Amino acid sequence: MRRKVFVTLSSLFTVLLGGFVLVAWVSMPGGGGDVDALTVMAACLGGIAFIRRITGARVVLREALVSVVNPVLTYDVPFRCVAKVEVDSGGTLLITTTQGTEIAAFGFAGSITDHFVGSSSRAVDQIKSWAVERRHQSGGARTGRRYTRAWLADGCAVGMLLCAGLALVNG
Repeated sequence: MRRKVFVTLSSLFTVLLGGFVLVAWVSMPGGGGDVDALTVMAACLGGIAFIRRITGARVVLREALVSVVNPVLTYDVPFRCVAKVEVDSGGTLLITTTQGTEIAAFGFAGSITDHFVGSSSRAVDQIKSWAVERRHQSGGARTGRRYTRAWLADGCAVGMLLCAGLALVNG
């Protein structure tokens, strides 16, 4: 589950900023040492990396667990470890584990739009119904935490660092 606006914004800004990167790259002379073009490329690639990380936040319902994919960390919570699912006073979706850990879902953080649309509340209802059906299925006994993989975002971050480094060397 993810907000539809995240998918739209992610695609729109990736194409827009990617177009700027392409124009800057094409405008560089044969030697490739144009500091201004490299700076534009670094800024645009950094923007893509940031936006893709933020808009990649979502909640994934799997067979035996729910995965909360936040921009930096992903939490895998077996349904048997889900104690409570709710929307807090700020509109953020919270999953509380049986160990007492509260996990906030960045993809369903409170917003003005959500106040009217209620996507966080719908997500809570869907997670609760999914969890009730699968609470007794096999799965781990503890919540797992890992680094979120966002290949395009990470590739753009590496490209940003390369372009910024080249701009510094040539400038």
